[in-house]
Amino acid sequence: MSDKKEKEKKAPREKRKPTKLEAISAIIFLLICFGLGAAYGLNYVPLMVVVGAYAAFIAKRCGYTWGEMEAAVGQRIGKSVPVITILLAIGFMLGGLMFSGTLPMLIYYGLQIVSPRWIALCAFLLCCIFSTVTGTSNGSASTAGLAMMGLAMAMDNVNLGLVAGACYAGSQFGDKLSPLSDTTVLASLTTDNDIFDHIAHMAKTVVPAAAISIIIYIIIGLTTHTTGSVTNETTTALLSTLSEMFKFNVILLIPVIFILWGSLTKKPTTLILFGSGFISILIGIFYQGFSPADGINVLYSGFSSDMVLAAHPNFNVETMSEAAKTLLERGGISDMNKTFVATWLCFYFAAIAELCGCLDVLLDTLMGFVHSTGSLILTTGISVVVLIMVGGSSTVALLLGGNMFKSKYEEMGVNTLNLSRTLEDFGTGCSGFFPWTSSGILYAGVLFSSNLTFLKYSFFSWIVWILAIFYAFTGIGMKTKPTAKQIEAQKLKEETLQR
Repeated sequence: MSDKKEKEKKAPREKRKPTKLEAISAIIFLLICFGLGAAYGLNYVPLMVVVGAYAAFIAKRCGYTWGEMEAAVGQRIGKSVPVITILLAIGFMLGGLMFSGTLPMLIYYGLQIVSPRWIALCAFLLCCIFSTVTGTSNGSASTAGLAMMGLAMAMDNVNLGLVAGACYAGSQFGDKLSPLSDTTVLASLTTDNDIFDHIAHMAKTVVPAAAISIIIYIIIGLTTHTTGSVTNETTTALLSTLSEMFKFNVILLIPVIFILWGSLTKKPTTLILFGSGFISILIGIFYQGFSPADGINVLYSGFSSDMVLAAHPNFNVETMSEAAKTLLERGGISDMNKTFVATWLCFYFAAIAELCGCLDVLLDTLMGFVHSTGSLILTTGISVVVLIMVGGSSTVALLLGGNMFKSKYEEMGVNTLNLSRTLEDFGTGCSGFFPWTSSGILYAGVLFSSNLTFLKYSFFSWIVWILAIFYAFTGIGMKTKPTAKQIEAQKLKEETLQR
């Protein structure tokens, strides 16, 4: 009897796919955790640990051992090393661009090219430029967007909701298109696509949407009468502070030119980001006159206003405005820690859910609505929006969406660049629409408007969605040929069948 029990212990448990209820419960649990987290202001990083534990519980019920789960997680995290490295490189580069004075210079001159009639257009363009250069929507809204809203509030008869919507929309432009954006990186990595191929395909929805938005803002400018001053004490103080802290010269554009060159020539993204950071540090040391020690420290901890004292010992840091501190004190590898940990944990959850078959069961359920390429794109987009609406995290939505739908795109012979674009079309920037998410709270605060207000005037966001759906059902702007990886996989499948 004891031998029989011993054999039963050693015998591997029979594995099975999760039931539809088990698979759906994993996602529902995810959404509940993030929904409650958003409602009560909880940090989403530890919530991902709880969600991962629940996925492990489902996997255990399906017959998988903890060792098998760890092996699956190890493989998935191994694949995520490039995206993690790029995320760290983005923080590295941003610290350098602050240290050199490159980003402060762009804001300094950008803020002065504005008039009451064209403030919405200028807000959109300035935030587009800033978000493209930096790859961050939150940073663009909380710096350039905040400054533009300050200008708008000093003017008479200006629609503040319109300006807020323009700032929000412009902040999303670069977040969708810039090679420095973490969502751009995640969308390409989770679908196994080259980031520059993804950006080129992404431009087919983003660039026309931006062009149409510009036309709308021009029409509004031509038909709206505005009066008032374009400057106020806050803006004047900000510009004065920036001019006291940094020397502005065309030489500060070298890191930006280097990034653009790397993007156009398709050089390795990680090397370009680290390279631009090093170039910026050299400019900060030899042109701005800052300390070499601070140049090293800024790459990890980000820029601190105290660093200017090495070149300007008489500068009074205590009198700096909050707007200037918000603009400058950011960047560095440590600034990406939260995104880094969240990405790690998201891959952890996705690996276990994929191992036990949760994603396959969910995909089969969702695919009941898919009968064509158009319905596939639309189902993907709706799924991503719902995940963000309830969960409040674009990172989770992009990673889950990529893992859930990638095999279906390959099965239907639809180029996975269409998937990566759809993830960003609907997912990037969507979280700011919902007032219970951390992004929604941030945007409402820095843009001095309710989420519904700037949502209404974020023409760019709506146009991207409309174009994505239009392309999907008409075939315009779609990648019709399978990717090289898809062709290789199909050949391997055919060879296996022949054997």
